Amino acid sequence: MHQHAGHGSLDFWTLVNPGYLLFTVILIVLYFAVIGPWRDRFGGKEEVSLGQKIGFVSGLVLFYLASGPVYAYGHSLFSAHMLWMSIVYLAVPPLLLYGSPPWLLRPLWKSKAFARIFSLLTHPLIAIVLFNGLISIYHLPVVFDAIMVNSWWMGVSHIILAIASFLMWWPVMCPIPEQDRLGPLQKMAYIFADGVLLTPACAIIAFSQVLLYDFYQGAPQVFSFLTLGDDQSLGGVLMKIVQEIVYGWVLGYNFFRWVRQHKQKEREEQQAIRNSGEAAAASSPALHPNV
Repeated sequence: MHQHAGHGSLDFWTLVNPGYLLFTVILIVLYFAVIGPWRDRFGGKEEVSLGQKIGFVSGLVLFYLASGPVYAYGHSLFSAHMLWMSIVYLAVPPLLLYGSPPWLLRPLWKSKAFARIFSLLTHPLIAIVLFNGLISIYHLPVVFDAIMVNSWWMGVSHIILAIASFLMWWPVMCPIPEQDRLGPLQKMAYIFADGVLLTPACAIIAFSQVLLYDFYQGAPQVFSFLTLGDDQSLGGVLMKIVQEIVYGWVLGYNFFRWVRQHKQKEREEQQAIRNSGEAAAASSPALHPNV
């Protein structure tokens, strides 16, 4: 029989999770110190935009909300566990990458070994298969139940999934221009493919007519209207909803970025034509001095 934290045991401090709150606040303070008064120490040249600041802070706030209040219910509600995973692995990484200035991460590429390994792991095909493969394996009932009753395995698996999620998001949210290997249209295709690969796992969980995970079969009914079967279905639906919201935002971001680049290229071409015409006009009197 698995032991579950009951709804009554979730007091105020358990929900607030002071450790994660302090950790989040420290990261936010360090972020603004690095992009502000400490920027010269890190060789920072470009200023961080307001949008990037909002993105990075939003990512950290979502991380805290997921790891504090949401995660507190994760051992009683499968839907809470799935919501936590969706936020931490699907929503947080792209926001943190979007908010990271390129000069902050460039020093990592001074190591040739790191550069080779990272380049391999962030190859679009490898990154997308690695993350979705690990997520699918994690949700196999025999694997999931074994992880959930072993705190050590749980910690290791979550760290591995977190790393895999950043690797998966890197090809579409790469903050370093010279390391960005995909064009905007390729990124949109990558996001679409990623969504397709994650859909089967969500669908199996959402539409299963039987309880897949022994760990939650002994869980207390936290909400009277939510049965164990409905809780399991809700978990699959929540992951898909979060995925659609995040992937929609990333698709929109890359689409409008492509539009801006296309318009900028057109302006540069038109300017080059005008400059060429002006140069030809300026040189014509010299070619025909008697005119």
